[in-house]
Amino acid sequence: MVPHNPYLTRKFNAHINVEVSAGIKSVKYLFKYVYKGQDRATVQVDGPTNEIKQYIDAQYLSVAEAVDSLFSFKKHTKWPPVTRLVVHLPGHHNIVFSEDDDLEVVVQRAANQQTTLTGYFAYNAANESSRHVLYTDFPRQHVWKAREKRWAPRQRGAEAVGRMYFVPATFGERFYLRLLLTV
Repeated sequence: MVPHNPYLTRKFNAHINVEVSAGIKSVKYLFKYVYKGQDRATVQVDGPTNEIKQYIDAQYLSVAEAVDSLFSFKKHTKWPPVTRLVVHLPGHHNIVFSEDDDLEVVVQRAANQQTTLTGYFAYNAANESSRHVLYTDFPRQHVWKAREKRWAPRQRGAEAVGRMYFVPATFGERFYLRLLLTV
């Protein structure tokens, strides 16, 4: 005997099994497969030359996943959007550069680079209206323009969440700066 629901059978004109997950173990079992990640496969690639064999750890897509990807179907949505807020001391922000870049150019770029934190201070220096808003609450009313490296007032009334990076207490001044930004 298979459990069924007459309402669902009539509504979808198909037999649907109905089961109840009441214990925490069954919920863990179900979500293990949801968060497990996609299937993966190892593929061997032989080039036209007789060099060392190259192995690529490639992603395996099932037919359904391939169709979703081709037609750009959304598999899930993230709502509300989360803005990651950096916390750093003056002159201690991350800089990305390559080996070939000239040292003077890197130093000049580092001096002029805006982060979400320095942009927050610059925006509040220029606009008195937002000075009462905490750093973590700032993304609710403003949006970080990544290409322009600046904050702008939010045009649409969409919700957003600001999340500061974690800073352990052993980092001293940086930890206390993070603490001050929350009050």
